Amino acid sequence: MAYLIPLAQLGLHDVDRVGRKAAVLGELRQTGFRVPDGFGVPWQVLTDVLDGIDPADPHAVVERIRCTELPDALRAELSAALRELGDGPVAVRSSGIEEDLAGRSFAGQYDSVLDVRGADAVADALRQCWASAFSDRVAAYRNGEDAPMRMGVLVQAMVPAAAAGVAFSANPVTGDRGETMVSAVTGLGDRLMAGETVADEWSVRDGTAQLLSGSREAVTEAQVCEVEALVGRVAEHFGTPQDIEWAFAAGELWLLQARPITTLVEDHDLVPIDIEVPPGFFVRDVRSPDARAPMENSVFLPVFAASAKRLFDFTTGAPLTATTIGGWVYLNPLPDTMPELIRRSERIAELVAEGAPLAVVRRWESEWKPGFVARIRRLRETDLGAVDDAALAAHVAELTGFFSELHDVYFRIAGAAMFIGAELGLLAQELLDWPPDDLLPLRSGLVGEHMGAVVALGDLARLAAAKPALSAALERDVQSAVGQLRDMDPEFAAAFDRYLADYGHRTLRLGLTDPTFAEQPAMVLTMVVAQLGEPFDLADRRAVLARRVQPRRDELERRLAGRPAAERQQFEAALAAAELSAPIRDEKSHLAVSLWALMRYAVLELGNRLAGSALIQQPEDVFLIGLDQALAALADPCDLRPAVRLGRGQLNWAKANPGPRFYGTPPTPPTWGPGMAEPSEAAKHVMDIAAWTTRMMGGSPQAPAETDGISGLAAAAGRYTGPARVVGGPRDFGKLRRGDVLVCPETTAQWAVLFPSLGALVADGGSLLSHPAILSREYGIPAVVAAGDATRLLQDGDLVEVDGAAGTVRLISGSIAARRSEAAR
Repeated sequence: MAYLIPLAQLGLHDVDRVGRKAAVLGELRQTGFRVPDGFGVPWQVLTDVLDGIDPADPHAVVERIRCTELPDALRAELSAALRELGDGPVAVRSSGIEEDLAGRSFAGQYDSVLDVRGADAVADALRQCWASAFSDRVAAYRNGEDAPMRMGVLVQAMVPAAAAGVAFSANPVTGDRGETMVSAVTGLGDRLMAGETVADEWSVRDGTAQLLSGSREAVTEAQVCEVEALVGRVAEHFGTPQDIEWAFAAGELWLLQARPITTLVEDHDLVPIDIEVPPGFFVRDVRSPDARAPMENSVFLPVFAASAKRLFDFTTGAPLTATTIGGWVYLNPLPDTMPELIRRSERIAELVAEGAPLAVVRRWESEWKPGFVARIRRLRETDLGAVDDAALAAHVAELTGFFSELHDVYFRIAGAAMFIGAELGLLAQELLDWPPDDLLPLRSGLVGEHMGAVVALGDLARLAAAKPALSAALERDVQSAVGQLRDMDPEFAAAFDRYLADYGHRTLRLGLTDPTFAEQPAMVLTMVVAQLGEPFDLADRRAVLARRVQPRRDELERRLAGRPAAERQQFEAALAAAELSAPIRDEKSHLAVSLWALMRYAVLELGNRLAGSALIQQPEDVFLIGLDQALAALADPCDLRPAVRLGRGQLNWAKANPGPRFYGTPPTPPTWGPGMAEPSEAAKHVMDIAAWTTRMMGGSPQAPAETDGISGLAAAAGRYTGPARVVGGPRDFGKLRRGDVLVCPETTAQWAVLFPSLGALVADGGSLLSHPAILSREYGIPAVVAAGDATRLLQDGDLVEVDGAAGTVRLISGSIAARRSEAAR
């Protein structure tokens, strides 16, 4: 379509095209919320109609809008789009570009027209919405500011509401985030918005609805709680308190609008953090892509600072420290000298000669992994709600000690696996003249105990696919199905509960503030739905992988056959070590996030108790203070609300003011000097390993601005064309459908459950050894990593061609160069 954009193709990246109301509802519909279908009319259509009229003369603008005939092509598209919606009544709703922003909502300032039938009437309603942007009341609201001609319009199928209203996920008067406010009227909600009727007013706290005023005729208590759950999910999705419009029709709850609450006291305050940069050079940690909450920093930063240097145990042995600057985590690679580097390399060479890297891997298999699994299982059995305060504090202390121990091992085995992989790569180059991209696919994939979560998800999809009524219900509405699984199909419900029990108690990143899989059953069900057409089959995928790499294995055998026996043995030993270490990459991460989940649950229990004693306002506020502070208040109660306000304000400020990538001047790389002793051959080999790893972990140069496409690093061969789906993080997992092209900043081990459903992958960051590159090769999907700005240039629904051999991404309909140019403006 030249003029209209289907709602299913809209997301938050389209705010500047169709306005925030339409973009938000498109985003929510894609994520699985029940939003009426429709289409957006970009604001550029209005500028075409006005054709050069000066917006400073609002009366002339309104007259032009009323008198100008709409283009025939636009009318034809309107007719076609209305037929797609069933030719029923529609709501034509203003969607201003500046609407629903924090600090200025424009609530009630623009016109919307309900119950509109037919293309001619919709055209008239469009004019009314456009004209409302230049009304006297909007001019007064702007308080003298010029009115830009940027009014989008949203057209949606009408919901025949039996009851409707608004809801706030936090009390907009008191700022209490533990209280949800719901207003309800019978029939359509426009009478409430216009002030033509008095609503029933409800308060919901801890799952209990209380009627504050009104007749109780519009909705039941159960329906109020359903609305409360809906606004809570919307607030969770956007990460900030929300004000929504909703309606019940034929017993089903519909979401009609969502916007941030712009009037909460204190919660939107920004408390600046003093920027104190210590002497030296600091690099922002790529493993912390967002500012961390105070609780996360208090738990993780000391552990990270102590353990991260183990990552270089078998490469450079470089010292490394971690700190926060302006609320962001920074790493400090300390200055180095060549004598020090040689000394460390000699020591590492001794460890390598003793077989230390492979010994670390074997110790993981024989001791660390089974021990960690058993301890996590035991700690998970603790009934947090049943223990007293002293026992809870002891449980947290045990978790904290375990936390430090596991992460120390986490970085040790990562460092060992890094050395083992680099040694294989160097041997392939030196003995066989093989580049890394020819060698990497030979490393074993789809192995290790961490695959259990992926396999079990495929089993769930297979079970659901065998039940037509259940699979149809899941595809129709996952959110509603979550609470009805036992009634719909007891067998599947029991299997789903087992899956959540076995694999759901993991955080989605190395963090405490995001809910676990077990806390988000609807997201897990969405991943089940994505596999209904073709459930994951591990044996089949392994067979496909084996067939794909067999030609390279044959070539490897041919090249090895011509080498001396000692070299063949050396290479085969290196390949066996690499295959033994391959599963560790995700196994260590899955165990780490399992422990993060236990820590999250324990901290939330702390929050429950502190909130129960009115020391904080709601349990989640505990994340805005430090662990020691929370434990101290548990033993010796004190008012923590000022500390919570400070923590929230500083976190908000840090998120709004991300620091630069670097502070200070990079240290000069160590160089040879007169009189320096030559390193041994073994130490030189270690230094070569470090250099090879550095090259492999680097990305590729980006495509020049004039290139009409996106260029990155060719990470997994193959070519695929499909719809793009931009996923910024686990919060967006529900957007993905089978065959989508995942476009993301990066992936972690917790994203592995998505890969069986993907057609291809494009990542802003990464390298040949990065997680998305490795998993894409294992699952046999084309992948381009180090693509730079793919998440900014691509939009949900874009049809793209991914060439994983060339490292390019092409937009089938449209121009990447034009989007780059527009973004630059």
